[in-house]
Amino acid sequence: MKLLALIAMAGFAGMAQDTPDTMKHLTVAPLNGSADGRAIVSARSIERGVEYPSVIRLKGDVEIRTPVCLKSGKGTEKVCYGETVVRADEAEYHEDTGEVEAHGKVTVVALRTDRKR
Repeated sequence: MKLLALIAMAGFAGMAQDTPDTMKHLTVAPLNGSADGRAIVSARSIERGVEYPSVIRLKGDVEIRTPVCLKSGKGTEKVCYGETVVRADEAEYHEDTGEVEAHGKVTVVALRTDRKR
């Protein structure tokens, strides 16, 4: 009987390891062109309206990554100095402005990487 219980427990543990990632990911482009054209958002739950632009509601382990880019000289070339990463329990991302409203435990981190666009 003990052997059967151990086999059942081992099978259950194996199933738990095979559980797919429940995170959802989305690349969004704000209407006003801020954030250099796109942001990458991820969360356990993502809700977005049908119309564009809309407010994207993010819940659970939220992460929003936006590049930090500045014009370099007279042309259209930009230099990207990294990303701003917002992590929160919940957030709303406004596609019309690129603004983020974060709620709960919130952290903002600047990651530096130099590259041209």
